[in-house]
Amino acid sequence: MSKIYRILFLFLLGSLFGWKGMATVKEALVDLGMENVKVAVQAGGVCIAYEDNVYRGTYRGLFEVIRTLLDEPDIADENIQLAVLENGIPQIRVSLDREFVSAYRQGCLSLAAVMKGLAISYDTDEVMKALKGTKAVNRSAGKVDLVLYPQVRLQNSWLDKIYGAVLDIAPAVEIGLWKGASFTGQVIFPVWNNLVGEMDYIRAGMLVVRQEIRLPKNVFATLSVGNFNQDRIGVDLNLLYHTNSDRWAFGLSGGLTGASTFYGGRWEVTQWRRVNGSVLVRYNEPYYNLQFDLSAHRYIYGDYGVRGDCSRHFGEITVGLFAMYSEGEVNGGFHFAIPLPRKKRSKHRAVRVRLPEYFDWQYEAQSGPRYTSRRLGRSYETRPDENRNRTYYNPDFIKDNLVILAEQSK
Repeated sequence: MSKIYRILFLFLLGSLFGWKGMATVKEALVDLGMENVKVAVQAGGVCIAYEDNVYRGTYRGLFEVIRTLLDEPDIADENIQLAVLENGIPQIRVSLDREFVSAYRQGCLSLAAVMKGLAISYDTDEVMKALKGTKAVNRSAGKVDLVLYPQVRLQNSWLDKIYGAVLDIAPAVEIGLWKGASFTGQVIFPVWNNLVGEMDYIRAGMLVVRQEIRLPKNVFATLSVGNFNQDRIGVDLNLLYHTNSDRWAFGLSGGLTGASTFYGGRWEVTQWRRVNGSVLVRYNEPYYNLQFDLSAHRYIYGDYGVRGDCSRHFGEITVGLFAMYSEGEVNGGFHFAIPLPRKKRSKHRAVRVRLPEYFDWQYEAQSGPRYTSRRLGRSYETRPDENRNRTYYNPDFIKDNLVILAEQSK
């Protein structure tokens, strides 16, 4: 009998919210281009999950979703719980109380005031539990992006030239497989360089199969297998824990790799024998949107060192300084990630051709012959769009920029 009562309760609850309202939510979000959309009704309101592959950055799509829900007349004045997904994995929870929804619709609150009233957290467990078993619409699995990555490299490691420079274009096919899984296949085409070696040849870039999962208590795990950058091939495991507010984060990573090089136009690989790893402590300062990273490393070629980064997030632009120490040598420099056109991409079709969201670059002050020959401080990346802006879901940062967008939309 209890099962029958439960079914009747959910039926009545759905009637109060309006099955039309649930359908309207799905249709409205799909019209925006959102993928993996799920909607469920519970006693405390409505729970929604979606993935944004249309709007650049971590907050533009969220702004459009919230504004759409507020302006949709067929959606009742209910508490709204949003789970923002990436590759099917929940990243953050955004909560909006019905009092704010009602006051906005009555003209008593501005859109900026609504954004200031949002509660944002990394704790998505309850929302995803409420959505468990709900069928997703406009799934991202199987859809393909052809992304045209520009690659620029400058290095001052020789006595017979001021700088070595490399300019490549590296298109990559990126495919979503199943929840948390993806494949990246990249080919590098040389455009211009003043060096000799593999830079003169068309060669493989990143060829990676990746599986991401979210464990309980805000722990994210990523397993990557394949061909990485920095001439490495192998397997890499990364674990990252965020506090609910993301004021602090802690990470562990480790890899087992071999060499992957092009000599004379031939692709040569070695056995996976080199072990690398790192430990990370991160602090996010909310007022100036500063990100401080302190990490200890065993680098690719067996040297041990430490590195400190200070990054400032200016909306979609991130700039930072770093210093590092390894085997008696000091190094440092700066890095940045800047957005590339466009702010909004076309809605996800079966195949979409586009630029990456950001261009990132790092300059190292110490790159002389002795430092380079010892191969100190070397690390690799496992995806071509890895940078400090792409996945920055810090709740304070997200809310600040939602308020700015709301004020700009007046």
